[in-house]
Amino acid sequence: VSCPVSARIFFRLRAMAGPLLGLLVFASVIGGLVLVSYTLLPVSSAQSAVADVIRIPPGASTREIGELLAERGVVRNPRHFVLASRLLRLDGRLQAGDYELSPAMSILAVLDRLASGEIATVRVTIPEGSNSRDIARILEQHGLVDAERFRSLVAEGRDLVKDLLPFEIPIASLEGYLFPDTYRFPTSIGEEEIIRRMVSRVVKVVYPLIEQGRGRHQLSVHEITTLASIVEKEAMVDAERPKIAGVFYNRLAHNLPLQSDPTVQYVMANPRRHLYLRDLSIDSPYNTYRYRGLPPGPIASPGLASIKAVLEPAETEYFYFVARGDGTHVFSRTYAEHVAARRRLRR
Repeated sequence: VSCPVSARIFFRLRAMAGPLLGLLVFASVIGGLVLVSYTLLPVSSAQSAVADVIRIPPGASTREIGELLAERGVVRNPRHFVLASRLLRLDGRLQAGDYELSPAMSILAVLDRLASGEIATVRVTIPEGSNSRDIARILEQHGLVDAERFRSLVAEGRDLVKDLLPFEIPIASLEGYLFPDTYRFPTSIGEEEIIRRMVSRVVKVVYPLIEQGRGRHQLSVHEITTLASIVEKEAMVDAERPKIAGVFYNRLAHNLPLQSDPTVQYVMANPRRHLYLRDLSIDSPYNTYRYRGLPPGPIASPGLASIKAVLEPAETEYFYFVARGDGTHVFSRTYAEHVAARRRLRR
């Protein structure tokens, strides 16, 4: 039995199916692209996003990393993070470490940073003439160390770096061997590795300089570093460093005490800028008013200018100097001249 009406409806629906199916496929593709684009977009705008340091633990899977980033608000959906990593063939290639990540970063940017190992770092400048107490405070202010633990490690640090040293340090302390420089330290570096990096800079930068000048002096690396640390603390003007070094060489040659205020200040719990007479009687081998010769070790980290001054001191007849108060000094040949200069300057 024929049914003309039903047949016409069937054929009309079949004719419409092709375009309708194509429209549905097109809509699905567009919807998928919109969804993917939305997924890859940053969670927040650059104006409102705040970067944070996030630690990716060693051995974490891509899924675990995605879940961690979703919890910290860096990505929207951990599954999308995993999918993107697989499409980019980065699954299993994301590196552990501390990363500075922001909700303003796209998933692609986050993946690129984790795959390249671009870990978060802190820029730290250690000024010339800083001692271990100063350095510990600076590093602690940057959130890199516990100051007390850092100082304790430096005080007994020789064994920590013995594999790095091409020269001998006769005392346990690494005071003076933490090279003053600008560093970029990973945020999770730890006290031991910071110490090793700073000592490595001494080996790389200072030691070759000393070796080149070895024929011009009779001092060991440790003695040069010790004397340079005293010059560093006494001098404020680069042009005077060789002259100050020359004064100390003269005093050493004539078995006179160095009488350097910074060596006394080094052993004071609360050092003062100007010493009192009673401070000069402190019983410590670092007190160069009481004990002749060099102290047991450096009192600070000398810069290259002070190292060079000790390697090439000025030939001078001076045995004394007193600060003018403007960074320069008055130099004297005799004690009487020195006393007169102090009276003029009211020192």
